[in-house]
Amino acid sequence: MEAPRDRVDAHDIGEQATSPQSEEERRARFARIFATHDRWLYAYLISLLGNAADAEEVFQETCVVIWKEYERFDLSTNFVKWAAVVAHHQVLTFRRKQIRDRRFLSLELVNLLAAEAIERSSLMEDRRAALDGCLQKLRSSDRDLIAACYSDTQTRYRDVAAKLNRPENTVYKALARIRRSLHDCIDRRLTTGGAA
Repeated sequence: MEAPRDRVDAHDIGEQATSPQSEEERRARFARIFATHDRWLYAYLISLLGNAADAEEVFQETCVVIWKEYERFDLSTNFVKWAAVVAHHQVLTFRRKQIRDRRFLSLELVNLLAAEAIERSSLMEDRRAALDGCLQKLRSSDRDLIAACYSDTQTRYRDVAAKLNRPENTVYKALARIRRSLHDCIDRRLTTGGAA
């Protein structure tokens, strides 16, 4: 696993690293990378800790460490692997603090899950890229329905149905059809190397 380098060279960010503007741009690039992967990071922590409450606590600590150390991250390397190392260390720190609580997974299992999640991260990135392409192939009405239902985690299908003046069961059926279509499209793209 690649560790973050101790410093950032100017050629890594395309401009002189010492200028205020390039530092602001670098921070913005890092923020975009972080925003792309923050849900994965949270899910990764749930897989290591076994419950959402502990994962939320460790996620907050992990984010603090990531932002404290962001200048050490080489923007041309794999953020998921770097963040996974930081998160894994935070999990171990959390476990040491809570060692009397018997609800934790064994250390061996945590390490195994951490290694597996890192290995699977490239597959998840490939699937995410394929999903982006597949979403673009949908009819605009289907894309709009997906956006209405999934852009906010608090959105309920019945609210979307009411807003669209459609029966709730037709929204469920349409989403099921769209999800099947996206699943098939993603599988085809991964099988053909993105050409489908």
